[in-house]
Amino acid sequence: MIKLMIFDHDMTIVDSSYAIMAGFNYVAEHEGLPKVSHELTMKYIATPIPTFCEGLLGEYRPEWVKLYRECNEKFERELIKPFDDTIPTLTKLREMGVKLAVVSNREKPRSVLERTDLAQYFDEIVGAAEPYGKLPYKPNPAMIDELLKHMSISPKDTAYVGDADLDIVTAIGANVRSIGITKGNFTAEDFRLLGAWKSIDELGELIEIVEKDASDRE
Repeated sequence: MIKLMIFDHDMTIVDSSYAIMAGFNYVAEHEGLPKVSHELTMKYIATPIPTFCEGLLGEYRPEWVKLYRECNEKFERELIKPFDDTIPTLTKLREMGVKLAVVSNREKPRSVLERTDLAQYFDEIVGAAEPYGKLPYKPNPAMIDELLKHMSISPKDTAYVGDADLDIVTAIGANVRSIGITKGNFTAEDFRLLGAWKSIDELGELIEIVEKDASDRE
């Protein structure tokens, strides 16, 4: 039975693509480069920053990353929004008795979740620098391992939902069930090939997954 549902943050429970696009357009304008489209931004979602820079701006320069980070908080505050079904799904899962958590490669994801009023739905929020101190980034499973230890929940009673390959690899490494969501660059077939337990297109599908898993174990 799924007792704990863990979520990635960006492009899983919130749409951060417009904030990312705005940040790279800030850099593009500063450097006299062509504007970045949303379509192009989506093409590079969930790739490392150097790859993002090369794909959107033509090359990678460390000073461009510094520029991007200068404006990042402002654009995130204005433009990151929960997906339409995020709050209804989280609310229903809590009503069903499922504990909820976030595990993100952001250093300190709680502040971002508080700005979007999502923090209140989660029992634990884990980043690479909080609340357990500095931990390795995904796909290292350390953040999930520490969370399960803290919450005293078994991996077999846990599922992890994410939009990218590293989320599936992280879940498998932590021996929890992996669920890929096709909000980013990865398809259901991509997730299948990576070894995901399930794939979904919308968060609302998690309700049926939890219900079916419970009935299968009765």
